[in-house]
Amino acid sequence: MTAIADKAPKRLEQAPASTEKEAWDADARFYLGMVLVSAVIVFVGFAPSFYLKPVIHAPPPLTQLTIAHGIVFTAWVLLFIMQASLIVRRRPALHRQLGILGAILFGAMVSLGLSTAITAARLGHAPPGAPPPLAFMALSLFLIVGTLALISMGLWNRRRSDWHKRLMLAALFVMTGPATGRIAIPLGFASQEITIGFAVTELLLAVALWYDYRVHMRVHPAYWVAAAVVIVAHSGVMWAFGSTAWMAFAKAIT
Repeated sequence: MTAIADKAPKRLEQAPASTEKEAWDADARFYLGMVLVSAVIVFVGFAPSFYLKPVIHAPPPLTQLTIAHGIVFTAWVLLFIMQASLIVRRRPALHRQLGILGAILFGAMVSLGLSTAITAARLGHAPPGAPPPLAFMALSLFLIVGTLALISMGLWNRRRSDWHKRLMLAALFVMTGPATGRIAIPLGFASQEITIGFAVTELLLAVALWYDYRVHMRVHPAYWVAAAVVIVAHSGVMWAFGSTAWMAFAKAIT
């Protein structure tokens, strides 16, 4: 009887650990799944204008700056997938080590992204159905700033995994907006491309909020912060499209 009594507490002690492991694995699989969905959207959206450019030959021609930006952006997304996969495989130490490379790539991506957006506006390049180039530049600049804010907060909270993973995932959602808009163009929704891009970003974030509520019985504060950043970024873009102040600013920097 004593032996049985001694074993019972051990089983009780093991149960929470097992439940915690299952929750960890479920979260890791969910985040990897959402990262893969975002990566597919990015690839499909930019396939005609970048990834499959040698085959499709869609205008405008690629510049060295655009190529560099596309390569660095692709490398960052692939690294993001790798890091999410490492968490599924329970290798957080390597995930953190690769985070240094991710931060460097992201810094380069922001610099190249800003330069690409400003250069495209100066050359008069904008997708079909989009606002005039100087106004359209607001889309890239506001989304880059929003992504930068989320990534910066994610890196600042890198030791708080609950905040870090949610902020980083939300940042990736923001970056799907332009790609989604480009998917809408060949489908016949060129004039709604920006609205559709915003809607998909917000839908991805809504799915993440729903998962949090369903699994953890609450929405983590990190997602509310991310939602605020998304709302500000999207609102800023719509404001810029009809703003004389933005046009003056755009002309000044181009």
